Amino acid sequence: MERFRNIVEVAIGALYAMGAFHQLAFVLRDAAAFYGDMAAQSWIPPARILVKDVLIPNSATATIGVGILEAILAIAILTRGSGVRPALIVGGLFSIAGAATGGPAETAGYGLLAILQFWLAARHDNSAPMETDLSAADLT
Repeated sequence: MERFRNIVEVAIGALYAMGAFHQLAFVLRDAAAFYGDMAAQSWIPPARILVKDVLIPNSATATIGVGILEAILAIAILTRGSGVRPALIVGGLFSIAGAATGGPAETAGYGLLAILQFWLAARHDNSAPMETDLSAADLT
């Protein structure tokens, strides 16, 4: 179970690394349109208002902030040190924000990701040394 948990945590760290790259390389080019689409898809009225009134007017700042946050989460998780558990907790909270601002599919996906991160964080022991040898043979 420990090895499986480590593999899932590394996958989540890689997901955050890809998210940071996507935010800073692609979304930043037309962040206002990205957040406009988010507002149109959002099915929770207070979240839609938040996106329209806060994120769209500050789209570049929001995108850079999200990219930096995702990069920090990726580094904390992928370095496999004492920052993994706090990063999973912050990532779970970040996923709740994603669940609130998306459409029904995003709400379900981000909701599951939040639950998974909180579950992993609850089972994470920062006092124990991390297993970092995740060879392909371990996946079978």
